[in-house]
Amino acid sequence: MAMLVCFIIINSIAIITAQPYFDDVLFDIQNQNRFNNYINGPPPIFNVDRHTQYGYVRGTSYNVDSRDSFYPKYISVFLGIPYARPPVGLYRFKPPLPPDPWDTKFLIYDATHYRPSCLQPASEQEKIRQFIPNFPPSNFSEDCLYLNIFAPNRTDRYMPKLPVIVFIHGGDFIGGSSQIYNGFVLAQRNVVVVTFNYRLGPLGFLSTKTLNGRGNYGLFDQRMALKFVYDNIREFNGDPENITVIGHEAGAASIGLHLLSQNTPLNFRRAVMMSGSDLCKWSIIQDEHYPLEQARFLARRLTCNDRNVDVLLDCLRQRNGLDITNSATNIWFPDEFGGHPWRPAIDTFTDDFIQPIFTRRPIELRRLGLFANISVILGTTSDDGAIHFAQQPINLAVIDKGFSHHDQHAYLNMFTNRRVQDRYSFERQTFAYEYAETDYVLPRGGDMYLDEEGITTVLKYKYAHWPQPDNMTMLRQRLIDLHSDEHTTCCVADAARFHAQRTFNSSYMYVFAYHSLTSVYPYWMGAPRGSELDYLFGMPFINDSQWMPWHGIQRRQVFTYVDEEISNYTMQLFVNFARYGEPTPGGFLREYTPPSLERPSGLIYSPSGYALRLNIAWLPQLVQNMTYLLIDRYPCLQTNYRFDAAGFWSEYWPTAFQRRLTPIPTKYYKHAIMNHRDTTIVMFFLMGGLILSFIILIILCGILFIRVRTESKQYTNKNIINHKQTKFINNE
Repeated sequence: MAMLVCFIIINSIAIITAQPYFDDVLFDIQNQNRFNNYINGPPPIFNVDRHTQYGYVRGTSYNVDSRDSFYPKYISVFLGIPYARPPVGLYRFKPPLPPDPWDTKFLIYDATHYRPSCLQPASEQEKIRQFIPNFPPSNFSEDCLYLNIFAPNRTDRYMPKLPVIVFIHGGDFIGGSSQIYNGFVLAQRNVVVVTFNYRLGPLGFLSTKTLNGRGNYGLFDQRMALKFVYDNIREFNGDPENITVIGHEAGAASIGLHLLSQNTPLNFRRAVMMSGSDLCKWSIIQDEHYPLEQARFLARRLTCNDRNVDVLLDCLRQRNGLDITNSATNIWFPDEFGGHPWRPAIDTFTDDFIQPIFTRRPIELRRLGLFANISVILGTTSDDGAIHFAQQPINLAVIDKGFSHHDQHAYLNMFTNRRVQDRYSFERQTFAYEYAETDYVLPRGGDMYLDEEGITTVLKYKYAHWPQPDNMTMLRQRLIDLHSDEHTTCCVADAARFHAQRTFNSSYMYVFAYHSLTSVYPYWMGAPRGSELDYLFGMPFINDSQWMPWHGIQRRQVFTYVDEEISNYTMQLFVNFARYGEPTPGGFLREYTPPSLERPSGLIYSPSGYALRLNIAWLPQLVQNMTYLLIDRYPCLQTNYRFDAAGFWSEYWPTAFQRRLTPIPTKYYKHAIMNHRDTTIVMFFLMGGLILSFIILIILCGILFIRVRTESKQYTNKNIINHKQTKFINNE
């Protein structure tokens, strides 16, 4: 009895203490044990077989203890299904091929465990270990083109097929893994969830600007995975005509590039782009960044001949994949464009089997209206640049207390100087690659020719907090906004504007601003990049025991009841979009029916009026009214999210680097002098001319010498004759 009384007192104290932090959210004490028995333990209940075009696959089914018929009781999971042939050996640096069939009489593919993630640098591997602490190096391989399917287990084949959500992970095109994103909870919302790997880094995006080295292999992997899903998802209770693809960061940019594909079916119906788009500066490597020269630089590091492209590719195919990945990590590239060159490249090559993803710069195709007219959601987090800001060389104590005017100005000076130095290095590199095949102004005489002070002054004006100029907290926030705007806000807003101009299909925008009280990030970081993913995949509803069969994945924080509400709200919005094409069909959050206090049903909603406050109609964007949903503890609709900042970085910032201080350096225009491919011919003619001139000079000198010698001899003989004649006359 005494222990029971203590237990009640402790719980009461905890509730009273937490009340100020959770506003008016009432805690359902009866369901406190949800954290421990939401999943009926780690062992699978039974095996499940499904048929694909290539053979049978065997997965496992898990029992879900939701204590209500609102959600399905069993989720079937199929892990590590090959969607393409392993891209190794001769298949390296080539678009993927369909997998070899395993459909034999007795062979069933084992889809009960994950397959390796794609090769990536050690720094990116450590990011994965933040979620999976014991993830071994052996789990990274070049043989990595596999997908995972999470589907409600339904035995009635005549029931309507379920909408499908395909998730493309981010990682800046050099890192990431599908294994981080468990679709178990999201699949309980009666959708089929698919995640997959695609090639990364130079193995996925090295380009030589030729047909044999066209690049974009990672994008072709994505296209192959989407085709596999379209062709086979019906066997997993999914509707192939109702596929929604969701991408984060590099995955979002990839989706934007797929929307630009003109001659290939998309194999999906709707799209969600989170914290990225095809219009981001880091989404592709422009032609003026010379993808071929980046490939040559990598080849030289691996002692390969870099002059002939085909020889270069053959040599790289003989190198170890891990050596290629590691050798590519320190190749310099401007931070403004992503910090590394392994990104999608413009592809103008077409053959009988492979159509290019995009053939011109994305902004050009967008302006021409050459992008798919489908319903989309675009969004970002309110503090997308917080992590990048925290990684800068700043004293953490300064960040914690806030920024004074002096601190902010010093930071902006450092920011501008790094961008200016990157631009100078890039221009020198450009001149080294192609001499003058661009219209870039080459600096002569040092840093004086870029108006670094003027650029810094503009940033100080743009990112000051004019209502309270001395507010140290707000000055810190404005610096976070600077990184958010430069990296993400600019390109997301630009893409949203293009989609809002389309008719027949709706476009929506969100800003995720929720910061959990138990977040692993400090409070000043707000909602940094990727923070919405935990809530999209239902992390607050997953207990520790459920992770045991998933190769040691661990939650990074303890989630609260408010976190559960935000997660459920986020999942329902995106599931509605996948199912109906609208996040709030009919003007309300369909199927969002929180229980009452008198009827505790075990649903994962709090029994309070708080859930009703989440029932906001999410309106589509219009050109004259760019509406977006602010997802926070109390969601609301707002308009025109930071479009002024988007205009600054899209329109003004590039022109700031075109203005030079006097004296104005000489411009080198295209074709003003020959490029490096002509230098051999030029040197041949120059050396030939010099040698010929030298030979002619020697001949002329020889002729002159002979002539002088002849004349001298004649003169000597004449003098001798005259002397003899004079002597003879004198003797007479």
